[in-house]
Amino acid sequence: MGNGLKKLAAIVLKVLLTAIIIVSVFIFTDGMYLLGIPDASQVEQVTVSYPEVSNEVKVFTEDEDIEQTIKLTNFLKYSVFEKYAGDDKPMITITYHLTNGGEISVSASRETVWWKGKAHILKDKDMFINLTEGIFFLEDLSEE
Repeated sequence: MGNGLKKLAAIVLKVLLTAIIIVSVFIFTDGMYLLGIPDASQVEQVTVSYPEVSNEVKVFTEDEDIEQTIKLTNFLKYSVFEKYAGDDKPMITITYHLTNGGEISVSASRETVWWKGKAHILKDKDMFINLTEGIFFLEDLSEE
């Protein structure tokens, strides 16, 4: 291996290690995003349920509403180091009905997210519930 190639390999290795460290610090401090949330183009319809507030399941088919529910999941970042204690229950469930006929669901409480069969502790507690209430259930909350 030539001297120039060794230097290039060393630089690439340093860049990769730096990137790994930066991503690790970001995940440790800011939380881990949910991986596998569908792209809006893959979603035909979204249902949002919040049984504590409304018996009605909200159904959305407009592109803007579908995108909004996908963006809301960015507030479901979780701690990779905290373990779920098992004493919480879902408050809100969003189900993405896909164009291929499949479904993907995510549920959350004020402190926990349930995703792909696992429960995780949220980094930013209350934010997802507060936003979802304000966007989709404000009129239902005012009737209480």
